[in-house]
Amino acid sequence: MPTPWQRAWPILKLLFAVAILVAVGWQFARYLRDLDLHELEFRPAWLALSAILYLAFLGSSCWFWQRLLVHFGHRPPARMIARAYYVSQLAKYVPGKAWTLWLRGGLVATPELHLGLAIATSFYEVLTTMAAGALLAAVAFLVQPPPALSIAVHPVWAGLILVGLCGMPLLPVVFNLFMERFAKKLKTEDAEPLPKIGVGMLLEGLAITACGWCLLGVSVWASLAAVLPEPPPFDPSMWVRCLGTIGLAYVGGFLVFVLPNGVGVRETALLELLAFAGPKTQIAAVVLVMRLTWTVAEVIIAAVLYPIAKKEPSQPEPRP
Repeated sequence: MPTPWQRAWPILKLLFAVAILVAVGWQFARYLRDLDLHELEFRPAWLALSAILYLAFLGSSCWFWQRLLVHFGHRPPARMIARAYYVSQLAKYVPGKAWTLWLRGGLVATPELHLGLAIATSFYEVLTTMAAGALLAAVAFLVQPPPALSIAVHPVWAGLILVGLCGMPLLPVVFNLFMERFAKKLKTEDAEPLPKIGVGMLLEGLAITACGWCLLGVSVWASLAAVLPEPPPFDPSMWVRCLGTIGLAYVGGFLVFVLPNGVGVRETALLELLAFAGPKTQIAAVVLVMRLTWTVAEVIIAAVLYPIAKKEPSQPEPRP
């Protein structure tokens, strides 16, 4: 029988989420109320570039997920992988982080590729992507220290803390133990043992997804260029600042599990960390436009991919 704490937990999570959203909404409303819309610009070409780079960022993680499936002996068609990955991104907007993994796994699972393995590899990919983003954020703020901030934890330390939280389950000794227990539930007499994740695969994933984060840093600057009347010039210093900002904000929002797609937390972090680019009244508008642009991009690519790629048998990888 559930304990009183277990019965109260869903209500407490809901109240916590509502409290965060109300606080963030009030903060943004205050800035937007003081904003003169005539101060802003609207440059569609830069918004389009921001959307394309965001989808490319997701594509790097999709590619690493495909590499993981190959490592475990499966090679679903590329269009099937892309369909499952991009369509499942829409589940981020539903409360509960697990919905994205379930939807992605369900869209790619076949009699040859077990749903549990699809979800386990998705979980590893997501944490690898987040660990890479947090690590790049820590390095970026170390190379390009931020101006004085009102947050209690320095961004470098915040990034390293996020690396630890995301990276612990990725350690080969931890993840392989999890996969061994998972395999025991599926094993039949003729089943071969699952391959193990090694340091090489982890480093490969960090490298692949780090490339995506680098593109996302440019996407943030493109959003600034699309809205601000006098956007900051794009140079290595600006790119590093944007990279660190989105890495810290995105991963921090991801780890607040009670909020769908980090809504509210990510925006608050971006509002603070992008203050170097202009007045907060204008940055508030940039942050909201960027969130809308990226969401529309996800909806469009999911709508394009969903009807054109159906499930096909996974081609097994030859065993040495």
